Amino acid sequence: MMLAMLLSSIALCVVWGTSLIPAAYGKDQATPLAGESFQTEVLGEPVTVRARDRKAVTAASFGVQYLHDGPSFYQILPFGALYVWRNSDDEKQRFRGTFSGAVNDLAMNVGSLSSSGWELRLTFNNMIIPLGRSEYVEGQIIPDVELEWNYLFAGFGLAYRKLLSPGQQDNALEMSLTYEPGYRWFKGSKSTSPNFVVPTDTYEGRVHARMRRDALERNLMELPHRGYAFGGDFFYGHRSRWHSWGGGIFDPPDANREREYLMGSVFAVTASGVPFVDSERHRLITSFYGGIGKNLDRFSTFRLPGRPTGYEWEALALPMLPSVAFNELFPRRYGIAHVEYRYEAFFFMYPYIRGSWGLIEQPRFQPDGRVRNQMDSLPALSGGIVSGAPWRSQVEINYSYNFGIFSDHSGGQPAPGRHGFFVFWSKEL
Repeated sequence: MMLAMLLSSIALCVVWGTSLIPAAYGKDQATPLAGESFQTEVLGEPVTVRARDRKAVTAASFGVQYLHDGPSFYQILPFGALYVWRNSDDEKQRFRGTFSGAVNDLAMNVGSLSSSGWELRLTFNNMIIPLGRSEYVEGQIIPDVELEWNYLFAGFGLAYRKLLSPGQQDNALEMSLTYEPGYRWFKGSKSTSPNFVVPTDTYEGRVHARMRRDALERNLMELPHRGYAFGGDFFYGHRSRWHSWGGGIFDPPDANREREYLMGSVFAVTASGVPFVDSERHRLITSFYGGIGKNLDRFSTFRLPGRPTGYEWEALALPMLPSVAFNELFPRRYGIAHVEYRYEAFFFMYPYIRGSWGLIEQPRFQPDGRVRNQMDSLPALSGGIVSGAPWRSQVEINYSYNFGIFSDHSGGQPAPGRHGFFVFWSKEL
């Protein structure tokens, strides 16, 4: 049934997109690529898209996600950030930053003309949210474990970068090894159970090995058009002070083991034409995400999903999971695969349909009322459109249904299956 739904949606997507193409927009016209100039006609009038400097980008984005019967605090969730990217003309100095106030992620690479690809890498990331945050089990809030927990990390180390074909400024092999000293601090909230032991504030140092290889060509809307990208992140972490904490329906944490932890994640993305279809308008996008860790706890483990959308070269490393609230799941191991069909209805309009399958560890209620982690299947279908919008902006509208994630029925029995919807708008400043 899922396959039939997917094929029907793909057919509808193609028919709908084809009906939108003006006669002047030739069916054999090449797909415009990111940053390049482009000429066409709209209603008989010539239209010219000027070349754009992709080495200097400042963009603001804002979106709203709605999850029907989703976790109580996350049913309607606004999100957004300021994105800054700077790449020098000689590509020896680069800065990437995403700023949202509570959560920020910055990285700067500095090389020299004689460095032969070797660079100094500096990083900073933090999450400071002065609100208690609960965890969710089968879509149900567990207020007894609510905590304010925050962190900041600054990193320094070495990196290596080599440019790749097809030669755009984000086509590169990049590897880095950094040490990231940081600090985590915790505070109970008014909802925290008196029997819950708040964790100890602690220094935490991390060794971070990172690799990215990006050989993707991107279209005018910065969507993957042709090529591949893959990479991974691997961490070893150590805490100087870490004592027994927790309580409630979750299994007691092993603080001695959690003092040191290991974790690794990988991703891969491919973009190509649809087999047996001789047209650039039809694209097939596949992606895979996986992660596994040892001695992970609530604060060091993976958080899924890492993004609702986003196609920039570093954002590609963050896994998507349809109809799941941002950071709702906290698995120690996971695997997620996506297959997407996208159609170029017009040079700035790209409807798509996506099938997803996740095998993810998540907490589940047991007959005795306690919670145990288990691997669950989370299949999902989604569809949407990415389009140019007025004032040099871009909009994405997406609907999804996840067959495996649990819904919160306002006190009723949790049941698998959840609808999701988001609108995402971004504008280059």
